[in-house]
Amino acid sequence: MKPYYQDSAVTIYHGDCREIVPTLGRFDLLLTDPPYGIGANKQTLGTGKKQFHRGGDWDNARGEVLPFIPVATRHIIWGGNYFADLLPVTNDWLVWHKKNDGLSFSEVEMAWSDLGKNTRIFSHHWSGEQKMHPTAKPLVLMTWCLGLVPEAQTVLDPFAGSGTTGRAAKDLGRKAVLIEIEERYCEIAARRMGQEVFNLGDMA
Repeated sequence: MKPYYQDSAVTIYHGDCREIVPTLGRFDLLLTDPPYGIGANKQTLGTGKKQFHRGGDWDNARGEVLPFIPVATRHIIWGGNYFADLLPVTNDWLVWHKKNDGLSFSEVEMAWSDLGKNTRIFSHHWSGEQKMHPTAKPLVLMTWCLGLVPEAQTVLDPFAGSGTTGRAAKDLGRKAVLIEIEERYCEIAARRMGQEVFNLGDMA
């Protein structure tokens, strides 16, 4: 399959990850934030109008995440608490403490991992920074995740959104493959990867 974008560090594919991942081989790390159907289609990006749309039937991705586990040696899956009954028991939860004083849907988000690090907490208040995807993760958060796995030189994100995982990997000198089903987010991600020095704050 022809990449949507490719440079020396990052490859982006536009399409359904369920079809693309089996063609890619193995990776050191799966770092991703899959859709898990908790009303995210009602998010507004602060505009007061519904902004969220994702192609395909992803309102419940629970069963779709598991096939990706064998393609990587280590795993960080944001929203993993929604898949916990399907994933191996772990003590390695990663917690993003949003420091938002209860003004958001949740004061924390959780990632299932098997890094052997025990539970770790990252505190970051995300305020006033532009979001280009409704289920955004801060760049500093994904950079922190990669810092927990310094040996992981190849990274896969099959639910790439606007490319934060790829941007963090590239900044750290890692190689990443991103897959995104929505072309508009592929374009945003490609623009981010195409800038050697690119600062959009904590865009996701």
